[in-house]
Amino acid sequence: MLRSIMSTEFPPFGGLNLKFRPVPGKGDDLAEVHLFTGVNGTGKTRLLSFLCAVLGNQGPLKTRLCGENNEIRFVVSDKLDPESEPVRSANFSVSRMHGGMWLHGASPAQWAGSVPAFAYSGAAYLADAQIPPVGPTPRPDRAQCLSFGRAEATSKDLLQAISNLVVQAGVALAPRRAGAKDPGTPREAELLVTLESALQDITGRACRFSFRGPTNPQLAVVWGGTSLLFSALPDGLRSIIGWLAHALVMMHVWLQGEGDPSQSEAVFLLDEVETHLHPAWQRRVLPAFQRLFPKAQIFIATHSPFVIASLNYGWIHALSLGADGIVQSRSFEASRGDSYITAVEDIMGVKEWYDPESEELLRQFKEVREAAYGGDNRAQQEARKLAERIGKRSPELSFVMGRELAQMDRQLRVGRGEHAQVSPSR
Repeated sequence: MLRSIMSTEFPPFGGLNLKFRPVPGKGDDLAEVHLFTGVNGTGKTRLLSFLCAVLGNQGPLKTRLCGENNEIRFVVSDKLDPESEPVRSANFSVSRMHGGMWLHGASPAQWAGSVPAFAYSGAAYLADAQIPPVGPTPRPDRAQCLSFGRAEATSKDLLQAISNLVVQAGVALAPRRAGAKDPGTPREAELLVTLESALQDITGRACRFSFRGPTNPQLAVVWGGTSLLFSALPDGLRSIIGWLAHALVMMHVWLQGEGDPSQSEAVFLLDEVETHLHPAWQRRVLPAFQRLFPKAQIFIATHSPFVIASLNYGWIHALSLGADGIVQSRSFEASRGDSYITAVEDIMGVKEWYDPESEELLRQFKEVREAAYGGDNRAQQEARKLAERIGKRSPELSFVMGRELAQMDRQLRVGRGEHAQVSPSR
C-alpha cells in the first residue's frame, strides 16, 4: 500500500510530506481510508491527481499542473520512513518544456505493479443504451480506470457488465430454483447480491437490476418496487451506480475470474462522490464502500460533514491555507461517534451556525452588548432593538435572543450592585 509521498515543491503545498499510516483498531472487514478535506484551493483534488499519476494515469496531473513551469520532484514509498528503511519506492520528477509535461525517473505505474486502481467523481453520467443481454466486456486499461470523468463508452461498458452479471447469476441459480441439489452460490450471484444490498443500504429502499421489455429487453433498476430505466433514475442513484457499481463490477472484469473483487487488494481515489446525494445518503455511502472492499486502500476528497462524520475507522487529513499561501496538513485518526456539528466546527473550521445576514446581525448585537456592559445607555437600547429584529427571523433565533437579553439584564444588575431575586422554593 501507499505509505508516504514527499515533494520538495508541489504547489500549493510547498514541501509536501504526507504519511498514510495503517488504521489502529480497524477490523479486517473494512478498507483503509484516508480522507482529505479543506476549503477550496487547498489541493485536495491535486493530491488525488498526483496519486493518479503514481498509479498509472498522468492526465489529471497534467491538467492540474498546466500553469507550473518549475521542476517538481517526488518520492513515493510503501514505507512510512523511506529515508531510513530499505523500500520499494519511486523517485521521479515532473517538468514542463515547450508546453508539454514529462515524468522523469522511475515509472510510477511500475511502482504500483498489478494492483487494480480506480478513480471516480460523483458525476451522474449513466444513460440508457441498447445492449445485448450478454456481450463482451473488454478489460479496461489502466488510464480508463484512473479517469475521474466517465464517457458514454464507459456507460455502455458498465451496463453490459451488469447485464452479463444478471444473466450469469440467473443461469447459475436456475438449477437451484428447479429443486436441484444446492451446488453453492456462484460468484456472479454473490456479486449481484452484494451490489444490490449495498445500494439498498445507502438508499434505504430495495434495489435490484432486471430486464425490461419482452422483445428488445433493456437493463433497468427496480427501486422501491418500481422499474425504472437509467434515464429516469434520480441523479443521486445514477451517480452511486456509476462509481460504486462500476468499482465492484469492473474489478470482477479486471480480475478475469482469478479472484474475488471483495477480497482483492485495490486502490480507489474518490473525488467528492457525495455530489447529487441528500445528506441521508451522504452519511451512508462511505461506510458501504468501505465494507465492499475490505482489502483496499481508499483516498477520498470531500466537502461534506456527513461523509466526514460517517468515517469511524480511518485517517483524516485536514488541509488549511496559511497566510503565506502555503497549504499545511493536519492528520489525525477519525473518532467514532463524532457529530456532524463537530465535523463542521472542529474539522472543517466553520464556526457560523446561521445564514450570512443573520450572522452579521448577531455580530452587531454582540458589539453593542459589550458597549452596554460598559455603561452606555444608548447601546443598551440599541441591543434591545437588534435583539427584537433578530428574534423575528425565526423561532430558534427568538429563543436565542430571549436568552441573550436575560443574560444581559443579569450582568447589568450585577454591574449596578443589585442582587438577583431568588424565587421562593415550593
